[in-house]
Amino acid sequence: MPYLYLCRQCGAVSPERHSRRADAEDEQLQHRQTAHGGLAPAAGDGVREVHDQARGDGCLPSGSALFIAFLLLAVLANCWGR
Repeated sequence: MPYLYLCRQCGAVSPERHSRRADAEDEQLQHRQTAHGGLAPAAGDGVREVHDQARGDGCLPSGSALFIAFLLLAVLANCWGR
């Protein structure tokens, strides 16, 4: 899973996704040093796990698109059978 660092105080977000949680935590420490004098921001910050949109790189349709296509096919099959 990819990981991102997010600072709620100043709105800083990782410029890129990290494949390892430890890399995102290193970015968190670096941001605290440079922007907040080594302290944790008052509003909070953290590393969170993010999910790819839809299903990866867009080659496959999302689950909701597949469900709608299934419903449409079911309705058409029901109408055709009459």
